[in-house]
Amino acid sequence: MAAEKQQQRYIAERMLVERARNGEGVAFDALFRAHKDGVYACLWHLLDGEADAVEDAVGAVFLSAFRGLAGFRMESSFATWLYRIAVNEAHARARRRCHERLLGWFSLDGRSTECRALTSGPDPKENLLRDEETRMLRRAVRALPEPYRTPMVLRYMAGMDSPDIASVLRRPRGTVRYQLSRAIEILKERLGGEWME
Repeated sequence: MAAEKQQQRYIAERMLVERARNGEGVAFDALFRAHKDGVYACLWHLLDGEADAVEDAVGAVFLSAFRGLAGFRMESSFATWLYRIAVNEAHARARRRCHERLLGWFSLDGRSTECRALTSGPDPKENLLRDEETRMLRRAVRALPEPYRTPMVLRYMAGMDSPDIASVLRRPRGTVRYQLSRAIEILKERLGGEWME
């Protein structure tokens, strides 16, 4: 009996997906309503309960699903596909948060850029400390040995991913991943582990 109900839900969901693919907004709305609470709960746990980040991520997940609906091959259920998008979105946001904290809060030309986590107060002392941290970090990156400096700059300051860096530098992806990992270890040693926490 339970297997039969599950099969019926699966068929009904596939029909909604097909209708949504054909441009029926009502069908995609039904898919959204059926899955929004579960996606929200999943992202809540993956993003440490940061409500604003979770809300943004839920929107991004459903926007990605809507845009990618034509490419959904139905080899799995819609829910499985949707949760894969959600997990990928959470991981991408966690990486961005880490990168922003480590290096992403300053630009290539040396001018500080806004980062909510680092510009929370108008306190001049905080600004002075932040500026000094930025200078220390830039010096530490510039002092990295060359096999590590260029991949680090491309990744964290230009926002490139490992495959793109590998292509630009004509190095194997594994080598680039190692060099990035090693560069972070060197920076931790030079600046102290609190930079990565």
